[in-house]
Amino acid sequence: MAFVITQACIGTTDQACVEVCPVDCIHFEQGTDAMLYINPLECIDCGACQPACPVTAIFAEADVPAEMQRFTALNALWYSDAASARAQVGGSGTSTAPAAAAPAPPPAASPAADSPTAEAGAAAASAPAAAVPVASVRRNSQVPAEEPHPHGNGPIVPHYNQPSKKGMVALFGLIFASALMFAVPGPALLTIPGVGGVHLGLLLFTPLALLFLIVLLSSQVTELGRFAATHERSTNYWREGRTIWRRGEEARRYDQAQAVKALVDSRFAFPTVAHPSYRTHVNVPEPTMAIEFGGGGGEKVFPDILVVDYPGNYPVMVAQVETRESVTRQQAERVWKQLETAEAPLYIYVPSGMGTVARDYARAAGIEHAEVRTWRRQPGTVLVEEI
Repeated sequence: MAFVITQACIGTTDQACVEVCPVDCIHFEQGTDAMLYINPLECIDCGACQPACPVTAIFAEADVPAEMQRFTALNALWYSDAASARAQVGGSGTSTAPAAAAPAPPPAASPAADSPTAEAGAAAASAPAAAVPVASVRRNSQVPAEEPHPHGNGPIVPHYNQPSKKGMVALFGLIFASALMFAVPGPALLTIPGVGGVHLGLLLFTPLALLFLIVLLSSQVTELGRFAATHERSTNYWREGRTIWRRGEEARRYDQAQAVKALVDSRFAFPTVAHPSYRTHVNVPEPTMAIEFGGGGGEKVFPDILVVDYPGNYPVMVAQVETRESVTRQQAERVWKQLETAEAPLYIYVPSGMGTVARDYARAAGIEHAEVRTWRRQPGTVLVEEI
């Protein structure tokens, strides 16, 4: 199965896809062709060209919309009879066919009550993404899920961390220095009645052993903090209600959508004068752009807010907005962890008063590249506190 260039490319002929193609299977004749063509015999189905297209003209062969099916044969025809392919396109490189518009501004938030799940933001969980553009990252941290969970059948990301290299070196150094104190005592420099002699080896290797001990203890601060974060914080009962209460999913989604809209307007209103190439996509209540891991056909996830660098649709900011019901350990392990990439910082917005708990959950899940911020509703906007 190959990828296919379709209608939106006509009159555009942007060559971003050519630059990222690893097998050089995308061609056209400058000034003659009105669009580019993919050679289906040479395409290796890597999917690198799809996120690079600025007008979303490239689809996997199985995902080509019904009204554009003719472009599947048209791409192949150009490599055997270019004149016939140009005739079917209808024009040369000076064609006036309009290019597809740039990504639309974020849609206005509105309540959605289709899913009974209140555990996670619906847009962030892995979901089918037919005909939805993707922002591709070159890292795949996903593994197949071994059991179902409240967020659908998406991956469960492990957070097993290897021991600190600094700590392991310090541990072996401490053992080695301690052994040398007894294995190489050296000459006695001082004799204490009733105790014995103080040897040169003891004086030389004791400071070294103490240095390794300090390094070992300092390396364990992060590990101990992560261990502590796996346990719930103890709070006084008078500070929290005894009644177990949970609002309806419709109300939760509406509250989340309003918070997302306010945050987009106040903090993610791209493009701006400083960043004219940035575009903001909002996946609440409906998905508009996914993050794809591992190239074409990889795992797709839908953060609440996604900012990409256009053209190319490379992610530069990822934001997830939570409500009180969705700030859980499961959310951190199965949603926040998926959204963490080295290419784009992850911002996690949680209701006011839940920042410390959210940081504990993120630390316990092994999330390292994320900033937790709290939000609080105000008339017409939200107040954000960075912690």
